Amino acid sequence: MRAVEKHPSFVEHLFNDSRVRKYGMMVLVHGVKGATKKINLAALYVDAALSAFEAVNSYLKYAKECEKTKQILSENRKIKSQLDTQLKILKIKQDTNLKESQARIDELNRRIQLSQDQRTNLLTQIKKHLQIVKIMQKKLKEERENGVNFKQLQQAQQALDHLLRSSLLFITNNVE
Repeated sequence: MRAVEKHPSFVEHLFNDSRVRKYGMMVLVHGVKGATKKINLAALYVDAALSAFEAVNSYLKYAKECEKTKQILSENRKIKSQLDTQLKILKIKQDTNLKESQARIDELNRRIQLSQDQRTNLLTQIKKHLQIVKIMQKKLKEERENGVNFKQLQQAQQALDHLLRSSLLFITNNVE
């Protein structure tokens, strides 16, 4: 709350107050001696007392408003300090959240890179296995032509086919 003075200066008060103008004109028109004859002293004392009461009342209102203003300013300072503290806390939380999210993103990138590296390694190993399977198929074909035990040859062929199917299944799942 802001206290506003009724008259910014004493001179302006002299020109704007009706009582000052009234008695000032009496003094100018009748002179000092003549003015005292025209003025009723009882009315002058009553008017002076009323003016004094008004002045005291105005000062008390002004003091009350000044006190309200001080209290409001004090409350504003408290609220501002609380808001500043909360803002600092929010900034710290935001920084922490940003660092945590960046750490999670870095970890995910590392895992993705690791899984891609692992996938690449597995695919190269499977390619090597497929080459070995091809060599084994050639050897099995040669053994069939040479007339080796049919049962052993059949078991070896089944194991080779199972290895080949597993490798192809893994390749098709990881290529997609």
